Amino acid sequence: MKPKILYFHTVSISFVRNDISLLSKHFEIKTFSFRPSKKILTPFVFIKQFFFILFNIRETSIVISQFAGYHSFLPNLFAIITKKTSLTILGGTECVSFPSINYGNFNRHLLGLFTKWSLMLSKHLSPVHESLVLSDYTYTDKDYPKQGYKYFCPEVKTPHTTICYGYNSTQFLKTKDRNINSFITVGQMNAPNFYRKGVDLIFEMAKRFPTCTFTVVGSTSKMKYPSVPPNVTLIPFVPYEELKDYYSSHEFYFQLSICEGFPSAICEAMLCECIPIGSNVAAIPEIIGNTGYILKKRDENELEKLILQALSSERKNLGLKARERIIDRYPPTEREKLVNLVNKLISDNNDK
Repeated sequence: MKPKILYFHTVSISFVRNDISLLSKHFEIKTFSFRPSKKILTPFVFIKQFFFILFNIRETSIVISQFAGYHSFLPNLFAIITKKTSLTILGGTECVSFPSINYGNFNRHLLGLFTKWSLMLSKHLSPVHESLVLSDYTYTDKDYPKQGYKYFCPEVKTPHTTICYGYNSTQFLKTKDRNINSFITVGQMNAPNFYRKGVDLIFEMAKRFPTCTFTVVGSTSKMKYPSVPPNVTLIPFVPYEELKDYYSSHEFYFQLSICEGFPSAICEAMLCECIPIGSNVAAIPEIIGNTGYILKKRDENELEKLILQALSSERKNLGLKARERIIDRYPPTEREKLVNLVNKLISDNNDK
């Protein structure tokens, strides 16, 4: 009989679905989505979660929470009470605080407390990049000079194992000819993300490079832009399976975020041979390596210089190098280390 996992998450995005699919090959897994339709309904979701855990914890081998926050507190607490083991996967927002853009769990007092308690109660932590533990931050000067959960919660002594995401090179590959001098970024677009994801910078670059084209995928009908340059195309939600066609038709991919953990979109775009242009934040410089361009500071003039350099580069070779870098450094087997970690935590707990 396969060991049983209780798996908790807040939203069913690609890397959550991928982890569930991976773990399902080796374990029996039951999931719970902690996603109240309105904030006022959060207490009722807590009650629902309480009974879900109560009825399922007995035969469970391990409790896993994707991210830390309100939704991970009860699972980790129940694991302690019932002497089960627990793992909390850290993806980004639960490890940072950016008051200038009102972003990050530690920017909100109550959510920050639940996050800290979750980190302390968890048997083990698995950040997707080491920068989420503790790192210097230099991209902007408006917020803290360091980020990572140990900066905001130095009392957390929970052991951790860093496991990056892995990507399927047969799922993401070039499928069509590129439009010359074209740039793209992908992300759910709302008012906070317009600035956090650097779309405001992209709009400014569109004004400075009128002969280039810029595409933003993930625009929502509720998003109201101040003004949209004529060479910017806004595209709404695109099914995950179709993203490769959008990546493939563009030469460059922008990941100009103020904060990230280990962003998947840039890796998928690089597999489609897009040349990456990214901010000096978290895993982004490591992902790009020598296959693209790093914006050291959040500065429009510096970004303009990078784009001029990119437009004069040997693009075909860089695109191929970008694909090879993801294949070499972040294959699907990289994420399979999560299975090994889960098995080890279960085994160690059983040996007690």
